[in-house]
Amino acid sequence: MGYDHQQAATLILAEATECAICHLPPAPGDPLTAGHIDDRQIGGGNELANYQPEHLSCNSRKKALGSRIVLVAGPPCAGKTTYVQHQAIDGDLVLDLDAIARDLGSTRYWHHDAATMARANAVMRREVLRLAATRRGRAWIIRCVPNGRTRTGLARMVRADEVVVLLPPGRTLVRRAQARPDPVGTIRSINDWLARYTESPLDTVIKDARRIRARSQA
Repeated sequence: MGYDHQQAATLILAEATECAICHLPPAPGDPLTAGHIDDRQIGGGNELANYQPEHLSCNSRKKALGSRIVLVAGPPCAGKTTYVQHQAIDGDLVLDLDAIARDLGSTRYWHHDAATMARANAVMRREVLRLAATRRGRAWIIRCVPNGRTRTGLARMVRADEVVVLLPPGRTLVRRAQARPDPVGTIRSINDWLARYTESPLDTVIKDARRIRARSQA
């Protein structure tokens, strides 16, 4: 790969103590190597900032998985965040509006104040646009987007490989909503989503909660 790669690899590995993907130390038969953060096939270069220490096994797995973008949609209490937590692997980018709001200082898990939501939406838009421009690595985008046309537009903009719509039975949504701090407001939001929901030909709809768990454990 040339002198730039060799030099960068030497510098990265000189002080490396763990793999940037699995966060474990090197092991016998599985030493650390210098891996590209952004693969060269999608525009990544040999500059030092584009390298990280990785186990040989983690590096091979990353290359086998390649680039993949999944849009996950559904009403409040559909289990979108939980679904992604079970499906994602170390190193995946997860764009979750609630998580962004908490990173910005919100002390709530849901129903953030208007000012924080405005800032979180701005961050989400910026990250989605960046992802659309680069399409690098593996990413999960969590959005409600009940309208099928809007969902299709977002999926095509980021060139998503899959669109998953989680749609558990109404009784499941209500039961989950009743466990939240504002059950009345949450149920209102669920009903609003369901009233505005339209299908998209790109959707993979999962209605059975057992199937969600099965897919998550696969």
